[in-house]
This record gives sequence, structure tokens and C-alpha cells, in this order.
Amino acid sequence: MGSQERTVCMSIRDSLRAGVCRQLMEGKLTEAEAAVRLSLSVRQVRRHKKRVREEGEGGVIHRSRGRESPRRTPEATREQVVKLYRETYSAWNMEHLREQLESAHEMGLSRETLRRVLLDEESRPCRRRGRRHHKWRERRSREAELVQWDTSIHPWFGAEGEKAVLILAVDDATSKILWAEFFEHDGVLENLAVLRSIVRKHGLFESVYADATSKFFLTEEDLLAARERGEEGLTQFGRVMKHLGIGMIKALSPQAKGRVERAFRTLQDRLIKELALYGIRTRAEGNRYLRKTFIPNYNRRFGVTAADLSDAWVKVEPLDEPNTFCLRETRTVQNDLTISVEGERWQLHGGVRAGEHVELRTRLGGSVHLYKKDHELAYHRIKRLAKAASG
Repeated sequence: MGSQERTVCMSIRDSLRAGVCRQLMEGKLTEAEAAVRLSLSVRQVRRHKKRVREEGEGGVIHRSRGRESPRRTPEATREQVVKLYRETYSAWNMEHLREQLESAHEMGLSRETLRRVLLDEESRPCRRRGRRHHKWRERRSREAELVQWDTSIHPWFGAEGEKAVLILAVDDATSKILWAEFFEHDGVLENLAVLRSIVRKHGLFESVYADATSKFFLTEEDLLAARERGEEGLTQFGRVMKHLGIGMIKALSPQAKGRVERAFRTLQDRLIKELALYGIRTRAEGNRYLRKTFIPNYNRRFGVTAADLSDAWVKVEPLDEPNTFCLRETRTVQNDLTISVEGERWQLHGGVRAGEHVELRTRLGGSVHLYKKDHELAYHRIKRLAKAASG
């Protein structure tokens, strides 16, 4: 079998080696001097000298130059990757794509291989990392010492899917997602529902790091007004947290809760693409996918080991959840044993006297219950009478 012809250009280093070998053969240099000049061993110089004598100056060129590497990705595989990327995984980042190809298509390619194969694809994301100016904060040492909490309003299900906000809770020590859930709105009841899910699954944690919004913290003006009235000055969410013994820390900037912010950047890339890939367009389907697939995979991929393996979770006896994770408002009973709620009159069915205070408790399902201390009261809403027709 004849050898395959190759056209190979000599590099500057090759030319230097060939010239030194000529001088060596002409007796102008010794092997030791040639070795110093080329930064090679004497044995390597002898080998180069022999090849130049037998093959000419081209003998110094490495044998594999110009040949296709035996480790090169097969052309059929490269074509399959490009086809899958264009038809199914367009704009996926290389690491996410590598994981998906390995799990769904049994293609064990490295991230760098994918980058080279898809180098010319216009939709391939190229992230430019900006300079960081914020001060680095050490992680908490134990899991459940601090939970970072945030909400993202984003087109999670695409233009055709349901509108949704995603409430996310991330552990500061491990970067693991403790809970994530899609809701239609970002209200207090929705955040209490996430809190209940965390307590059910893991237990009580030490403190939460949340935005300085009215859901979590009163403004300075409202706080002063509440204290003047002799009140604690807590929001509805803050009241529940105090009852559970969980501290609240106010984050004054997005950088302050960087772990949950970085988690959202990852979710707004990976989660959106996976939801679109599997045709998920509703909040209910999205929440099932989060719990069964995405969160376990995310925590395996991005979770880290806490510095102290003894966590801070506190397991609790079964709570009275309906009366713990709820909104509470106080009303004064009128002389006719009614109370006023958002412009309506509610008639109480005994167990209370005029002038006493009762408490409205709005539970997570939206139902409203009336209590005098811990005793539930019966009531009905008084229907408004329509105005009599004139004439």
C-alpha cells in the first residue's frame, strides 16, 4: 500500500532544527552544542540528525502533522450533533447540551468538543463575563442556617403558555434548591405556601434573606406608626416567621443574595429550554416537572457540600397548618353582631358580644374563617339588596 501524499509547511521551529542539523553534519557544531541551541537532549539531536540525513530537511517535521487525529470525532457524529442542535436544542449552552446529549441520546462528548463542532452556529450562546465589583460573602457553614428567598417574573412557558411567577428558596451553605414553585401571582399567601412546603419537607431553618419589599418588611414610616400604636410592626409573613422562630434579614441589593440570583440565571436558561423541549405550558405541569425532575437534577449538578455537615434543620411535631400559614386581620363586632369586611356585612351567629374583637383568618386555599381567640365562629354574608326599580 502506497503512502498517502501530504503537503506540510515547515514551522520556524522546524526550520531552526533543520539548519542546526545541517551545521551538525558539516561539523560546525557538536551534538552537545546543538542540544543546547535547540533545548533538546543529545539523544533527540541524534534522532533529528539521522532523519535529516535520510529524508532531507522535512525529516524534522513531526510524523502526525497534517494527518487526521485518530481521536477526532467521527463525521457522522458531528453531523448528528449539528442536526440535533439546529432542530431541538438551539441556543442551549454547551454544558447543558452536553448533559442532555449524554442522558437522552447516549452521546458522551466533552463540552470542548461540542464547542468546536458548533463553533459556527449563530445561535450558540457566547457569554461575556463582566467585572465583579461587589464584596464576596462567605457561605454559612451549615445547611439551613440561612435561606435565600426571591421571586422571578419571567415568560417561563413561552408566549403561548400560562403567565407565571417562580418563587425560589435556595440554601446559602449548599446552593441547593429547597423549594421552587410556579404561581399566578406573587402574594403573601403564595410565599406562605412555599414556606409551608419547606417546613413540611425539611423542617424549620434559622433565618431567611429576602428583599426589602412590603410582603416581608414594613417601610420605616409604617414601622414607626405601628410602634406608636403599640403594635409589633410585622407584616403578615413576618408574623408567621416569628411564630415559627425563624429570623428575617433584609437584603438591600440583588448582590446581597447572590446565590438565589445566580440560581435564577441558571433557571432562566436551563429550565425554560427544558420546559419548551417537553411541551410544558401550564403552571401545574411545570410544578410537577420541577419536583420530579428538575430540582433533583439541579441539586446533583450544582449543589455543594456544606463546610459543617451537621445541619441546622429542626424537625417539628405536626403543626396546625391552616391556622399557622394564614393571614390574620382583626375586626370589631357591631351592635347588631355584624362586622364589616371589604364593604360587605357579615352576620355572626353568636358566641360573641358587641364591641369585642374577632379575627379573620384567610387560609392558603383562600377560605376565610372567623375566630374569637381559638374558638371558631359561624357566620354568613349579608346579601346586598338591589335598588328598587323606579316608576
